[in-house]
Amino acid sequence: MNLDTDLLDDLALADGAAVFRDAWCRGWMIPPPLDVSRWADANRLISRAAGAEPGPWRTSRFPYLAEIMDCLSAHSPVREVALMKSTQVGGTEVLNNAVGYVIDHAPGPCMVLMPTVDTAERWSKQRLTPMLAEMRCLAAKVAPARSRDSGNTTLSKEFVGGVLVITGANSSSGLRSMPVRFLFMDEIDEYDTDLNDQGSAIELAERRTSTFTRRKVLKISTPTVKGASAIESAFEAGDQRRYFVPCPLCEHRQTLVIERLTDDGEFICEGCGALIDERNKIAMLAQGEWRAVFPERAARSYHLNALYSPYGIGYSWQEVAALRAEARRNPDKAVTFANTILGLPYESDTQRIEVSELAERAEAWPRRTIPEGCLLLTCGIDVQHNRWAVRIEGWGRNDQSWCIDYVEIPGDPTREEDWADLDAIVFAPIVNRFGVELRPCMIAIDSGNWTHEVYRWVRKHPARNVIAIKGSSQPNKPVINRPTAQDVNVRGQNMRHGIHLWNVGVNTAKDTLFARLTGDAGVDALERRCHFPADMPAEFYEQHGAERYDMARKRWIKRPGARNEAWDCWVYAYAAACHPLVRVYAKREADWAALEAKIEPRVGDIFGADDVPRETKLAAPPVPVNEFGWANHGSYRRGVRSSGIR
Repeated sequence: MNLDTDLLDDLALADGAAVFRDAWCRGWMIPPPLDVSRWADANRLISRAAGAEPGPWRTSRFPYLAEIMDCLSAHSPVREVALMKSTQVGGTEVLNNAVGYVIDHAPGPCMVLMPTVDTAERWSKQRLTPMLAEMRCLAAKVAPARSRDSGNTTLSKEFVGGVLVITGANSSSGLRSMPVRFLFMDEIDEYDTDLNDQGSAIELAERRTSTFTRRKVLKISTPTVKGASAIESAFEAGDQRRYFVPCPLCEHRQTLVIERLTDDGEFICEGCGALIDERNKIAMLAQGEWRAVFPERAARSYHLNALYSPYGIGYSWQEVAALRAEARRNPDKAVTFANTILGLPYESDTQRIEVSELAERAEAWPRRTIPEGCLLLTCGIDVQHNRWAVRIEGWGRNDQSWCIDYVEIPGDPTREEDWADLDAIVFAPIVNRFGVELRPCMIAIDSGNWTHEVYRWVRKHPARNVIAIKGSSQPNKPVINRPTAQDVNVRGQNMRHGIHLWNVGVNTAKDTLFARLTGDAGVDALERRCHFPADMPAEFYEQHGAERYDMARKRWIKRPGARNEAWDCWVYAYAAACHPLVRVYAKREADWAALEAKIEPRVGDIFGADDVPRETKLAAPPVPVNEFGWANHGSYRRGVRSSGIR
């Protein structure tokens, strides 16, 4: 074929100029903003090992997730997003897509936070690694893990322009690692609410983002217990958005709520009352929209339940109806149904302590005095970074207990001289109304914080029955277990003799004490098992109500930001009372009678309950208040005798 060479040259010149002009113009143009949802539709691949529908990601299958993901786009003004959800609605995929978007399109320092380091490693291996291996846009950005200097490890991924750190909420060192612009947190209701006495893991992580004005914080979780759920708090602090879908018949927009689901798995329209078949859900979700209760709030918060699960994915409406029927028959399954199907925190009348009702049980005797019937004392101690919390508890027949004293002593646990103030309170004798001095027969101190300092203090008092304890949150554990020997090393110095560490079943102890408190509701003071003095401050009772019982997980959960030292110290004092050398639960009437004869001596029946000689009665001494608002018994220190425990 013969072609005019001059024409070809002219065409080549014209094409080259056009290409040059186009490249020049594009170089000066700001690229159009890219949303996370559009990026995911264009790039995201779901591995066969990571999803029920492997292959290209389609936001159209989860239309309600589009707005949530787009709030995490680099150009979006939204800083905080919270998603309170049920299972099987695609919530974790929001996080996965956001991570891929950051690596490929908006590089910067990013952190993914999981409940534990183990779950963080599992997410990295099962979700992130397949994404990096199968998606070309990500594989080109993250160096392969082939050498030590690749920057690609299980919990750390370096990429062009940024780094991804993956850690667990139980690792305080991981949360202090670096400042981050993107913070993505999954299952936050499982996070530690007081990590090494430094605050909640959520607060520690959010501090990492403070240096970035255009930060992105994502919180995702299935809720747990009402009043103690972190995602519930985040949802209520935001604008509280719910997804409205139209009726296929009357086009009335409404939310999908469990109350309008029939037992046959059909939905009753709020507008026309017609029965809606689940096969209409695909079209309903596609036409849905988010509506905020408080649109003026800056933080976005969303709620989704299992009724929104895409047709063919997750739970069907018939399955949800069947699970509801089962939850009605079995109260234990009602908790799981509320959390995992409805995406709501669960609340019942039997899972929390009513603070106001508890405070009304205060009796007409002052603290640091010993009422009649209280025959032995134990002590529980909690160690904080700037104080000690100390509770002295009395015990008697029929599982009765008396809060003899609760005090918070300011001091630095790392300073050995400050422990002397603790000695002055714990070892000081308390005289009962018969003139007999009592001291705690067993003292339990928590060694979870400042372990070496606690061990050192325990070793200083071998004759005073001081034991180091460590709490276990596993259900059905004994209140106090067999001890384990500990080799103690303090400030780099090896000590010749170790100590025994006693493991405490915290949930079991709290279950027992909670049952006694609830059993005392409405009972006359003479018949109660738990007694409180008249002069305890309101905060003392508030700390007893700082936790909620999670019936699904069979454990107690502390409300975010609440203090519970008084409640914990009662648990430790009860564990001390269950120690093999004390065993209040196993004492027979003969044992109590022998203690009574020693502790409450009488001459026959000459003296009645109110006929104790006046010189043997001891009025409560004046109690100064320290900087924490608690009784400060440091004034007793000079009068303390270093005698053994009675």
